[in-house]
Amino acid sequence: MYLEHFHLTQPPFAEEPDPEVFFPEARREEICQSLILDVLAGKRLVKLVGREGAGKTLLWRTMAERLPSEYAVIFLDNPIGTFDELVRLICLDLGMDPRSTEQDTDYLEVLHRLLARKKTEQGKVVLIVDEAEKLHLATLERFLVLVGDSPDDLEWTTILVGGPDLDAHLEQLAVFRATIDVHAGYALEELTESETRQYLRFRLNAAGMRREQFEDLFTDGAVAQIFDEARGNLRLTNILAEEMLQAACADKSFMVLLEGVEPEDQEERPSFHWENRILELYELLRYNRFISGALVGAVVAVLLTGFLLMGRDGDPAPAEAQPQVAAATEGEATGGQPASSSDPVAAPAVPVSAVTVATRPETTAATVRRDGGGLFRERLAASASWLTGTRKGKYTIQLMMLTSNQAQTSIAQTLTGDDFYSIREQLFIFRKKSRPPTIFVFHGLYDSLDAAREARNNMPVFLRKHHPYPLAVDDAMKKLSN
Repeated sequence: MYLEHFHLTQPPFAEEPDPEVFFPEARREEICQSLILDVLAGKRLVKLVGREGAGKTLLWRTMAERLPSEYAVIFLDNPIGTFDELVRLICLDLGMDPRSTEQDTDYLEVLHRLLARKKTEQGKVVLIVDEAEKLHLATLERFLVLVGDSPDDLEWTTILVGGPDLDAHLEQLAVFRATIDVHAGYALEELTESETRQYLRFRLNAAGMRREQFEDLFTDGAVAQIFDEARGNLRLTNILAEEMLQAACADKSFMVLLEGVEPEDQEERPSFHWENRILELYELLRYNRFISGALVGAVVAVLLTGFLLMGRDGDPAPAEAQPQVAAATEGEATGGQPASSSDPVAAPAVPVSAVTVATRPETTAATVRRDGGGLFRERLAASASWLTGTRKGKYTIQLMMLTSNQAQTSIAQTLTGDDFYSIREQLFIFRKKSRPPTIFVFHGLYDSLDAAREARNNMPVFLRKHHPYPLAVDDAMKKLSN
């Protein structure tokens, strides 16, 4: 949604690291160039350390793309196996035939042979082990022995990439590994507030945002807020900046869920609708137990009085006839003739889903046509507690906002689809009194903003295509009154 709103050519804060959009400030370019020089100089071991989300993966990928063509880059991610398994994976990446392995294969010998073959082919090897802090300490120790004791004529460089724990592990093993310098390497620091502003401008400029648009949206206050929450972490900065882009255009746009929907007649209509009054009564009874109890007591009293009168005036209907009466009543509600308008006690027709669904026998989904209107009213009622403030301090995810005369119809039809029907219990719907009407759909309730962000990041594709973003429930409720 925000790509079209701001006329951007690509998502500026995509999760996948893109070497084409490499931020050179905050020593990133300096470290990238230093790594390249270390590889060209034939250093055996170099480390790159930084906190999660600091940009380590983007940096080493950028470095790898800039290496001369004769370098073969081998990448190992999440290396949690044994030392033998680690060496076997390296051999496979160097070209070992997986069908030729046997149970007693000496992978160290195979590795040296493959490295020697690479050298004769005028090729050099760079091994990058990402998330190297996950290596078992015994595996890391044996790997350092392998790197330090390899023959000098085998030209290969190992770059260990990991979090601060990697530094601690290497320091612990330093006294045992005098043949190799475990301190050689670089540390990625978090961005300062000034560098955060530079980073945001760089990424948005690469996506096509004009400078004046950036200045209007990412004010000093907005950048300070992002920095206070992210503390210079690139991944968190990306998430917060994308949320700001989504929020900036969410209230200025609307989403059309159904194509080809004809607009409703724009003539003035009466403001009183029976279905609205029935829904309001339903919500009132559902969340006010005292009123519900009083009403139930009154109904029971009326029924008992009726039975007593029937007992005096004549015998009640036979028991076997009662199901027929119920069936006839249901038939009138679903397809029979409505009560005459001239009948002074005739009540307005109540939607079947609001009255009879609890008394009907269960049937399979394959035999029942889903009632979009009923689903819409059900989720609208389930959301009423938000309005009372009982969800204060919670967080949610804004999934969509639809401003249209057909908004309710569109949302109702969307709820009948398999994808949305399967998650209906997690959807909360609100109507804003505006012209044309506005419908908000939120997803889930979470105890913290981080939990809501994690849920947003793990949403299935059919939800993520709506560009959802997390926010506080209090902020969501403010949207209904603004």
